[in-house]
Amino acid sequence: MIARGLIASAAFIAVMAGLSAWGWLATPAGAEFPVHWNAAGEPDRYGGKLEAFALLPGLAILMSVIFAAAPLIDPRGRNLAQSGSVLLTVWIGTLGVLAAGQAALTLVAVGVIAPEGELAPRLVLLAVCALLVVLGNALGKARPNWFVGVRTPWTLSSDKAWDVTHRWAGRGFVASGLIGGAALLLAPVPAGLAVFFALIAVTAVGSIALSFLVWRSDPDRETYSDAG
Repeated sequence: MIARGLIASAAFIAVMAGLSAWGWLATPAGAEFPVHWNAAGEPDRYGGKLEAFALLPGLAILMSVIFAAAPLIDPRGRNLAQSGSVLLTVWIGTLGVLAAGQAALTLVAVGVIAPEGELAPRLVLLAVCALLVVLGNALGKARPNWFVGVRTPWTLSSDKAWDVTHRWAGRGFVASGLIGGAALLLAPVPAGLAVFFALIAVTAVGSIALSFLVWRSDPDRETYSDAG
């Protein structure tokens, strides 16, 4: 599993490095580029070459190291190893979103995409929606761990709460990704974002509440005693 993750990571990081090299060489020294867009899809912050072309590849390398080490440092590393498909989905999906972000930054910097339009933020947001759909389909396979999944005090204290919560959270993520992605494609970015965040909020709050309710009704949940 880790080997596959590292191979896929290397491919994504190579693509990001290529995009960054293109942007760096094709733009003049001292230039500044849009590096952040507001909810209306308008650039609201600018940065230099280092931020535009080195930050996301560096973050991708750091995330790859963390994900590769996760089964070794997680107190429930055996469970995380058994959740290999979920870990890989989060790992590679996160790098995919970072690659989409680097593509957007580079294409704007070299003039292929207009910085004032909604195309750049829409590209990144659609990548996030795609990640949610893929993750939602895999989430039910996750075993209790500290790195991936819906980690609440109740899911980590009851296997039943973990399983039920992740089945329903997975469905919520899929619905959020599909409906949010459709909204971002068919509506202006502000309206699409409003729909997307509303769906994510409902899924998050619902998952937390569900984890507590299932934990409370689970007679076999783990309990801890302060007695010496």
